[in-house]
Amino acid sequence: MNSNFAIHLEQKTVISINGSDVVPFLQSIISNDIQLVDEKTSIYSCLLTPQGKFLYDFIITKKSSDHYLLQCNKLIVDDFIAKLTVYKLRSQIQISKVDQEYVSLFFNMANEIIASKFNTIQGFTIQNQYGFFFNDPRLADLGVHGIILKDKFDDLVKELNVNLLPLDTYVKICHQVGLVDLVPELALSNYFSLELNLKELNGVSFKKGCFVGQENTARMNLKNKIRKRVFPIQIIQGSVEIGQPIKDNEKTIGKIISLDPACFGILDAEESKHLLDQTISLEQSSIKILKPYWLNLN
Repeated sequence: MNSNFAIHLEQKTVISINGSDVVPFLQSIISNDIQLVDEKTSIYSCLLTPQGKFLYDFIITKKSSDHYLLQCNKLIVDDFIAKLTVYKLRSQIQISKVDQEYVSLFFNMANEIIASKFNTIQGFTIQNQYGFFFNDPRLADLGVHGIILKDKFDDLVKELNVNLLPLDTYVKICHQVGLVDLVPELALSNYFSLELNLKELNGVSFKKGCFVGQENTARMNLKNKIRKRVFPIQIIQGSVEIGQPIKDNEKTIGKIISLDPACFGILDAEESKHLLDQTISLEQSSIKILKPYWLNLN
């Protein structure tokens, strides 16, 4: 792989939320603490159902004192905006897509120009004439994201002297480290945020107070009742289907929940421990359940 590359994240888009009530509005609904976001820090967060199940995830960066940008999956942006509008009520805010103004990029940290400007702090952010750049707030060593002004895109690529690689490269990087980025939200919507490892990925604050879905999320965390976990699945041989059971000696311990853009499964966290990073046989295939290096199951 070229050590100096960027990836245009065509499947991501940007939402603008601004207005005098933007901070209390976001603080009351999102899973992370909006007070952590400033000109030098971006965060990862999500919007949950009142029961604490996953709806949408996104990265938030700050444009000005009452103006925030949310980078999210393009496929769900209209539904996401509609849900935000439901919660808006009388809040003095404006919510809009700004995909005609910004594009999303991903840079590997091997790029000397990028790396020289960034430390290893998760979410560390800078703003310049090209837009916004931030260390991935989920995993600091993953790389740098950019919300880039569309009319500056070509100039930036030229200045950084990067090769543009296809989106599939980003999908593979995320799958290798166990991130469900770009996996369709519908595949994840039956699961609680902690089952999707959002606590370990810095997407949930347990200090900020109330947010939508907070009660069940806090209870699960306090009682350590995270019975299921999402894991990346490597298909060694054959093929699998969404919903296909994953078994250990005829006992079902999980199932496949996503194939596109990458294969993930939801598994019983305790029953699957001894199978992690091991090849196991299914009906017409063999798979390996991969353990992300950052996930502590003890």
